[in-house]
Parts: sequence; structure tokens; C-alpha cells
Amino acid sequence: MEKQLITRWFLGSNSVRGFCSLYDGYCRGEGDFLRVIKGGPGCGKSSFMRRIGEAASGKGLDVEYIHCSGDPDSLDGVYIPALRLGYADGTSPHIMDPVCFGATGDYLNLGAFCDCARSRGAAAQLEGLTAAYKAHYARAYSLLAAAGAAATGPAGAYLAAGGREAAARRARSMAGRELPRAAKGAERGRAARRFLGGVTCKGRVFCTETLPALCARVYRLEGRFGLAPAFMEAMAEEALSRGLDVLLCPHPLLPDTLEALAIPALGLGFVADLGDGTALPETCRCLHLDRLSAAAEDRAARRALKVEARMTGALCEMAVLSLAAAKALHDELEAVYRPFVDFTGLTDAANREIARLGLA
Repeated sequence: MEKQLITRWFLGSNSVRGFCSLYDGYCRGEGDFLRVIKGGPGCGKSSFMRRIGEAASGKGLDVEYIHCSGDPDSLDGVYIPALRLGYADGTSPHIMDPVCFGATGDYLNLGAFCDCARSRGAAAQLEGLTAAYKAHYARAYSLLAAAGAAATGPAGAYLAAGGREAAARRARSMAGRELPRAAKGAERGRAARRFLGGVTCKGRVFCTETLPALCARVYRLEGRFGLAPAFMEAMAEEALSRGLDVLLCPHPLLPDTLEALAIPALGLGFVADLGDGTALPETCRCLHLDRLSAAAEDRAARRALKVEARMTGALCEMAVLSLAAAKALHDELEAVYRPFVDFTGLTDAANREIARLGLA
């Protein structure tokens, strides 16, 4: 009997570019069907999806939970691979619509359980809280942009071209040992993208159990000088060229660089260690990529890297304070809506959906 697989991801991140979304690649496989949930704050979108996910896992099915970048305790999506069925919060900042309504997806309007005729009486309060929490997000994104500008080391600012090529060569050498040869006539593998963590109202969050759940062997890659992404990009290309599917996990703050890579069919994973204190999963071995960089022997470069790390950390801490303030105001917003929401009706709707799926 195969082990049940429960994984947790993010599809959005608070990054140097503002809100960065990977939702365009969610639930888009052949035969997938996406139910896009609409509804206002406090209308039960996360609880609805959590109940469905728990019902599916209770039946022994694999479940992928998508967490909210604004509040990691809240859900923005659930995917059940065995049913080829996904659910997603389709409201701002990750507005979504089915690619082809009725064929690849449809809508679930949980806003129908909110008495909007009554909520209009609180319009001024609702509008004020909405504007206030969005202002905190704007400040957080300004701070994260500054943090990204300071974090030049992990982006490879101290590397010569030879350093990246050395990391790529090491990846190709390892691929020759670890990856099978491509079968004759095999199609190129497919790449999916997910965030494994985020900069949130609770600080830096990392889904530490997901990579080990997918991969029996996880390698930690030194990444202070930006060589880990070069290694993972080369390894991913080797896997794809051999017909293997890969999961590419961009860094949530610096989404143009990779934080992790998984090759699920081989149970092989890699995660970058930037030395920033992020809680990473247990790994079987560390690959000392920093030794490939001439900057590792440059005292001035090492000193600059330490200064950058302090600056980046301080700016991220300030951004987290703004995100926490935004979360507090959003909680107030939900509290204003709560008396207008029919939670009994929402529970009944979730139970009907669970029964429709045969998960009751």
C-alpha cells in the first residue's frame, strides 16, 4: 500500500516585485477541473476548502494544501490528485477564472451566504479597514523591494561566470550518477512551480515537511554566494531532458532564483541554504558549493556579505511588522462581516460538496 502524501505549498509570495503569483500553473493538467471560489473577507473560503481537504485525506487520498501568503494559517487552495480536482480562492490579489468555463472549471459563490443588504450599513467601516490594510501591504512591499536590492550576494553579485559554470558542471556530473538515461523516444519532462515558503505576517515560513514527503534524499546546497540556483537549474534541465518531471520552487523574496528542486519520480530533492536562519528540512548531505566561488576566499566579499545579510534581515523584519499590521486590520474587517454571514448555510454547502465527491 502506497504511503498517503500530504503536501503544503504557497502559490503566492510577498516578494521584491510585490505580490508574485504562480496561480497560472495551478490545476492546469490534462483532465484537471478547478472550482474557483468567490466571496468576501470572512465568508468562509478557507474553512470550506479545509473541510474538503480533510474529508479527502480522511478517505486516504493524497492532498495538496495551498497556504495564504498573507496568513499562512489560512488556505488559498486545495488539490486532490486522485479526483483531478482543485479549489482556489479566486479573489484579489490572486484573481482567477476558469480557462474554459464548464470544461476545465467553474465557480463557487460563497458570497451568496453573506447578507449584503445588511453589510451595506457598515460600508464606511468596511471601506476604511480595506484601505488601511492595503496601505500596510504597500509599505511592506516597499521594504521587501529594498531588502531585495540589498541581497546581492544570494543573487550572485560576487560571482564570476566561472563560478556558475563550476556549479553547473557539478550538477551535470551528479546527474550522470543519479539520473537514468532518457528512454528512446521519451518526451521531455514537465516542470511545475510552487513556493515552499514565504515572507508572511508570522515571519519567514518554510513548509519543512513537504520536500522530505516527496523525496527520500534531500541535499542541502550552500547558497550564500548564489551558486545553489545555478546548480539546481542545471540539474532540472538534466532531469527534464531525460523525461523526468520536476518541481521548481522559486525563492519567495527573490522569485527569479530557485530555493528548492524536487524530482519526485526519483525521490531526489535539493534545497538552498542561504545562511539566513530559515528553518530547513532535514537533509542527507550538504554540498559545499560556496567553495567553488573565489569570493569565498575574498575577505572583503565575505565582510560585505555579512553586512548585506544584516540589512536584508532588518528590512524583512520591518516588512513582517507591516504584514502583521495588515493581518490585524484584515481580522477586524472579517469581524465586521461576520454577523452578516450564514455560517450554518456555509457548513451545509461544504457537507453537500463533500457528499457530491463521495467523501462523506
